[in-house]
Amino acid sequence: MRYLAALAGVALFAVAAGCGPSAYPSSPTAVSIPAAGTFDYYDDYPPPPDPYDPYPPPEPPAMPAPGTLVVTPDHGPIAGGTVVTISGSGFVPETTVMFGAVPATAVTVLDAATITAVTPASFDGGWVDVVVAVPEGGALTLPGGFTYADEAAPGQTATITITPAGNMPKAVVIAAGSRVRVVNNDARPHDLASDPHPSHTDCPEAAAGFLLPGATGHTGVFMTPRTCGIHDHNDPGTAAWMSKIIIR
Repeated sequence: MRYLAALAGVALFAVAAGCGPSAYPSSPTAVSIPAAGTFDYYDDYPPPPDPYDPYPPPEPPAMPAPGTLVVTPDHGPIAGGTVVTISGSGFVPETTVMFGAVPATAVTVLDAATITAVTPASFDGGWVDVVVAVPEGGALTLPGGFTYADEAAPGQTATITITPAGNMPKAVVIAAGSRVRVVNNDARPHDLASDPHPSHTDCPEAAAGFLLPGATGHTGVFMTPRTCGIHDHNDPGTAAWMSKIIIR
């Protein structure tokens, strides 16, 4: 009797288990997670920049070249020692100044637009280019920006001597109301006259006349302060026969 009751209980339990839901499903059930944006490690945490990419690193930008130059005064003695002021733009510390092929001394950058410097001595006088160079940047040249000239002593007449190697000195400074003596020590005749060629209209008084070897002539009287360029009328393209007369 007890055996039959046990069998009936097992049967009823099996029927109940088959009709109700299973506490242990045979296959996984999909779980839905609310969308709150995606997460990607490499997007949200990018790697740090590589200091060697690109390699080699790009060059730093160059310093700007200085602006247009003005040199004051624009002439001085051949011995050098003239304190000049150079005006422009883009000047920085360590800017260098050259007068021809010789560096200036006591170069002082007062600000981005002003430099003071002392001219070096010149070997043969005449006019030289002034070059201002910015470190790691550009340079600007003022052609013929400074003239080395002989200055006549008060009461004396300035003299330009024509030699086989050219005019000596290349430039003279005179006071307004003065004239210049021209001596031809070359073996051939010369005819010094004012720029420009062939009109000679800048300073007509600069003509000293046609000079044979050994001859001496004089210009006219210079009354107006300015700078007069002269050349040989019969050989206008040769720099050796060019000079400047600075009237002040």
